[in-house]
Amino acid sequence: MGNEDDLNASIAHVVLCCVAGRGISAVRSNSFTPPGMHANLFIHGVIGFLHYQSNTFNSDFKPAYNISYKASRYLPLPCLMADLYRGNNNLSIVHLASGVIPFVLALAGKDDRDLGNLMIAGNIISLCHYSIEHKNEWGWCTAGAAVFAYFLTAQMGPKVMYPLGLALMEYCAYRVFYLQRDTTQPPPPRS
Repeated sequence: MGNEDDLNASIAHVVLCCVAGRGISAVRSNSFTPPGMHANLFIHGVIGFLHYQSNTFNSDFKPAYNISYKASRYLPLPCLMADLYRGNNNLSIVHLASGVIPFVLALAGKDDRDLGNLMIAGNIISLCHYSIEHKNEWGWCTAGAAVFAYFLTAQMGPKVMYPLGLALMEYCAYRVFYLQRDTTQPPPPRS
């Protein structure tokens, strides 16, 4: 690992922390799923920063980073979808299971990328359906950012793109939550 690449990856993880921290600060619910996506990405950002700066700290954060990476891959979208469908307990449980199953398999050393990609794609399609159903533009943006983060960044190579893709997805998802939660204030006038 080159020092410049590690520095850039560290900065990308700090950006992810900042965006996810904003999402955590806006959570106003007693449910465990709303902070699930934001907290997961915040923790991944912190551990990613430590991992790419491990030479500076004289510590090896690779095992923690590997777990955090798998969690950031399989859990954020199911937590988002479970929260969006919180009125339908069965659908919320299905969405949570669609993330927990590939994550547990990955932790057990039996990571099935095809199954994980299928579950991610299913959550993205469900998010698109939700966006159509509720006329939520930020849902579409979140779905596009998820495609970028989970499918396109793997093809691009640089280790900076994945955390930045997650930060973009987190920013858009925060807006979905904002639109979903703040119903007490009238929407701003359109020009």
